[in-house]
Amino acid sequence: MERRQANLLLILICVVNIHWVAGCSSDASVTITTNIPNPLIEQVPINVAIYYNDTMSQYVHSEDLGSYGNHTIDLRSQISVFNRIFHAMFESVIPVDSIDSVQGRGADAVLAPSIEKFQFAIPEQTRKDFYEVWIQYRFELYGADGSLIHSWPVTAYGKANRLNYGGMQSEKSPALREAATWALRDAAASISFSFVRQDVVRQWIQQRVAS
Repeated sequence: MERRQANLLLILICVVNIHWVAGCSSDASVTITTNIPNPLIEQVPINVAIYYNDTMSQYVHSEDLGSYGNHTIDLRSQISVFNRIFHAMFESVIPVDSIDSVQGRGADAVLAPSIEKFQFAIPEQTRKDFYEVWIQYRFELYGADGSLIHSWPVTAYGKANRLNYGGMQSEKSPALREAATWALRDAAASISFSFVRQDVVRQWIQQRVAS
């Protein structure tokens, strides 16, 4: 009798383990769409051309986590988010196809954002209840003649608790989407405040406005 109970317990443990592994192996594919309010910041009195490279404008991160499944995060909507921020930040914004195509466009400078690094973590990896997303951007400001004025990093972070999704706890997509959305909003807030806090940029603006 005791042996039979032990065998049943062993089978039950195996079934639970198989179910847990199967749950961990589910894939997640999310497309980030978010709206942000206009930032309450003082507008910088310069005309800025904005250049997005192909990686930035078409950014989709896909990563195979083995037994934890394949995860795809589509961040192409970040362009509309940054455009909204830039239109609030500057006197005028001019989209350009390259850093060298500014001549004759009336721009004082070119701002070129790019993604340097993208990372995320899921609860199965960290043994915590949070999905987390980190994005490291690089912002480069060029003069109208194509010379580099300044370059600086902007790091963004977002997280979401899977326990907030009730019956959807086993579904990765909602929480992962929320974490990435908060990271994108954090990036928008960071650039809106960090731009004029760069000493080199602030000095260049002062000289430009005074001339």
